[in-house]
Amino acid sequence: MLTLTQSGNQVKLSGQLDFDSVAEQLRNPSIRFDVGDLSVDLCEISRFNSASLALLLEWMKMAQQKGAQIKYHNAPDQLMAIARAYGLDHELPLTSA
Repeated sequence: MLTLTQSGNQVKLSGQLDFDSVAEQLRNPSIRFDVGDLSVDLCEISRFNSASLALLLEWMKMAQQKGAQIKYHNAPDQLMAIARAYGLDHELPLTSA
């Protein structure tokens, strides 16, 4: 299960960012993109996979469509490794924990 809390432009994700939660977020995004530049904290993500990257990329595109930027902070080392393996570490605005 994924929990997303947003206060203004600060977003915190916790729980599992897996195929099921990613599919749900792609169908019905919980994040609001109308608040300007976004800062997303990933430190409490306990489970993730390659689908996680698809969601982060999609959110980045959605933010850009609203004229905003999104940055992902405190990405777990394993998520950073997956991003590197797919060649997305330079595409996604990820910083590690």
